[in-house]
Amino acid sequence: MKWIICSLSLLSVVTIKAQTVTVSPYSAYGLGEQLFDNNTEQAGMGGISTVPTNPFGQSANFSNPAANQTLRMTTFNASGSGRNNSFKSATDSDNSSSFNVSNISLAFPVGEKGSFGVGFQPFSGLGYEILSNSTKGDLKQTVNMKGDGGINSLHAFYGRNLGKGFSLGLRVNYLFGELKRNEVLALDGASLAVDYSDKSNYRGAQFTLGSMYTKKVGKSNNLNLGATYTLGTNLRTDVTDLTTTYAFVGAKVDTINIQRIDNGKTKIPQTFALGASYSKDNTWSLAIEAKYNTWSDFKKPIEGENTSMTSNVDYKNNVRLGVGGYWVPDFNSYKSYFNRVTYRAGAYYQSAQYSIYGTDITSFGATLGFGFPVGKQNDASTMNVSFEYGQKGKATSNLIKENYFGVKLGFDINDIWFRKRVID
Repeated sequence: MKWIICSLSLLSVVTIKAQTVTVSPYSAYGLGEQLFDNNTEQAGMGGISTVPTNPFGQSANFSNPAANQTLRMTTFNASGSGRNNSFKSATDSDNSSSFNVSNISLAFPVGEKGSFGVGFQPFSGLGYEILSNSTKGDLKQTVNMKGDGGINSLHAFYGRNLGKGFSLGLRVNYLFGELKRNEVLALDGASLAVDYSDKSNYRGAQFTLGSMYTKKVGKSNNLNLGATYTLGTNLRTDVTDLTTTYAFVGAKVDTINIQRIDNGKTKIPQTFALGASYSKDNTWSLAIEAKYNTWSDFKKPIEGENTSMTSNVDYKNNVRLGVGGYWVPDFNSYKSYFNRVTYRAGAYYQSAQYSIYGTDITSFGATLGFGFPVGKQNDASTMNVSFEYGQKGKATSNLIKENYFGVKLGFDINDIWFRKRVID
């Protein structure tokens, strides 16, 4: 089993670095569409992640490093995500799909009071292609906009139980990757086209502090309170910003402007999260969560002021609200397998970290999830599936309405490692 896990880890890391993780036009802004901090279990509960989402406590929580108080076995997770998006503007519509490996992680207990884990995930991604036609007087303008690339996270956490249901934890992310944007503007009947190209490489560390308090209520009920604080940080950024013109006749290329910045700084925001859940041992849980991000502090070297995708955007603080829960009919049932399945559901609302043409962008959705037991009944290994349906933006004011349907599939394989063999 251990050799299988190690082999899957190496293969998945290579896959993650080469994949396209989003097809949303809204990924064009900032550092792209945010993808981090949401495993398959959490996705099935409306994205709630600051409190435990596993009824048996044997699934590692990387979002809140303190929410691993009951982790007593080594747990390996491998997850993949698929999404179908449909887009609609005032004049056109389209659809597209994507698939990516979304999480590889390994976590295990350290002594009687600690827990440690390492993982690899996409952090954000670009993946859009937009063709825009407009008319001003007698002039017809065509703009072709493309973006691709992504930022990845290699991360580790350590959590420690301090007694009386209280725990603290620290997670460190090392972020790295490349984002590429391109925009070509042409006028109908003109012999030249203007090409804007931006390539940025990012690297740097990010830190998250977590805490959790669990209070026993009666014999089998629990009140869980979780909180995390992710520090704002500056990512080292190398930028090449190039503006050229193309002649349609003779394929002549002229460089109008080129800017290069080495070791610049991209400021990414702080994040505050609070969550609470009320649960019954091995049976059910109801949870709520709120997150707040200070995206008004976002700054990037050479934002691409001349391009239409960035000249009409303003960054702002945003919030995310989620509710969710799980239910296990009978975790110890021998008569019915489906009585041992974990059923999850949730919903969320989120304001975007930007406004476009002065219009705020919001998204909302509903989720459904299932945790199917696999392997030995006493090790809590599961195959988790989650479904998500949501909507973002609207098809007015030169904007795009995006409807999406997503599926996540993840495997949590639990075992006891690092235990000394006893020979009689």
